[in-house]
Amino acid sequence: TGSSKGLGRSTAIKLAEEGYDLVINYARSKSKALEVAAEIEALGRKALVVKANVGDVAKVKSMFEEIEAYYGRLDIFINNAASGVQRPLMELEESHWNWTMDINTKALLFCAQEAAKLMERNGGGKIVSISSLGSDRKS
Repeated sequence: TGSSKGLGRSTAIKLAEEGYDLVINYARSKSKALEVAAEIEALGRKALVVKANVGDVAKVKSMFEEIEAYYGRLDIFINNAASGVQRPLMELEESHWNWTMDINTKALLFCAQEAAKLMERNGGGKIVSISSLGSDRKS
């Protein structure tokens, strides 16, 4: 997830260099996702580009259906998407909290569940959850 920029992009490129075909998931920037896919394809690997807000369980399920239809399997799944609302404490609203928790926590669980289902049908796989140093940012 979150493979169109930053740490997710770097990880996707490295996996392509190691011989893996990839899924490039994005929520907002299709152009960045397509750029990453082009880099992967230039390395001789396949890249499926899938738009999915992973904070939405229905979209998570749909994303994994696309993965199964395209590749028929999943060997490695990397939970990388993260988000947050950068506002002063007294300006945060419930919708900001829900958005952040949906992307940063709920997505971890439901993406891992869907990944495990697909992996189980094909003899197993690996699920990795990573994060950036965003929590160390100074305000």
